[in-house]
Amino acid sequence: MSLFADQTVALRKQSALQVQFQVLHALILRDIRTRFGRTMWGYAIVVLWPCAHLFVLITIFTVRHMPAAIGDSLARFIFTGMMPMLVFIYLARKMMEGVGMNKPLLSFPDVKLLDVCLSRGIIEVLNACMSTVIVMAILLAFGADPFPDDNFAALVAFLTAVVFAFGTGLIACNIVVVFPPFQIGFALFVILFYGLSGVFFLPEGMPAEVYHAMLWNPVSNSIMLFRAAYYPEYATEASALYVFVVGGSMILIGLAWERFITRYL
Repeated sequence: MSLFADQTVALRKQSALQVQFQVLHALILRDIRTRFGRTMWGYAIVVLWPCAHLFVLITIFTVRHMPAAIGDSLARFIFTGMMPMLVFIYLARKMMEGVGMNKPLLSFPDVKLLDVCLSRGIIEVLNACMSTVIVMAILLAFGADPFPDDNFAALVAFLTAVVFAFGTGLIACNIVVVFPPFQIGFALFVILFYGLSGVFFLPEGMPAEVYHAMLWNPVSNSIMLFRAAYYPEYATEASALYVFVVGGSMILIGLAWERFITRYL
């Protein structure tokens, strides 16, 4: 009897896992088809949108003849500051917006808020990877070197931005369920991050008090780590461990929030 009971429990767990993957697969397909249309051009627009965002800023700073704070390529400098920021903005915001777009599906018993967050998060991470590759290809075509000197450090920095963005998006999803106007406040929150994260300047050039305050900002750490992978002469006190701890803690808080509070609302 004990062996039979153990096998029954294992089959139930396997069945639940299969249902979970089926729900995620269905949500991902639905998200792609409703947001991007049924053609590849619709999907291409969404992938290219962060690229356009980046190149508009590069064009503005180039026209104004703004010098690069480090290195001799303004495009490379802005790229190293903007990519972690774009990952944070698009991943966290799109996860939050996914709640409203998929809210009718939450009436199905097998679809949970976590499923909606995970499906949107997976899509946005893949979009971020493709956007990064496209931007690097365009920079290379225009003569700018888009490749880091330390590939592993660049990958770690990219992952720190993904983890923190996912944690922020997960908490934002829970907030939006009970307070939808939070989406507007999040847009203002993002504007502050633009000015306070060191996208267009080196935090090390700020006064000591400001610099050490910026080290508490996980996005600033991701940007500094990403830049350090491209500029060997750039020394930084940023910590990947700190960003992973903060982002991981936010993910755990978001999961507990969804499991014990949001699911029963």
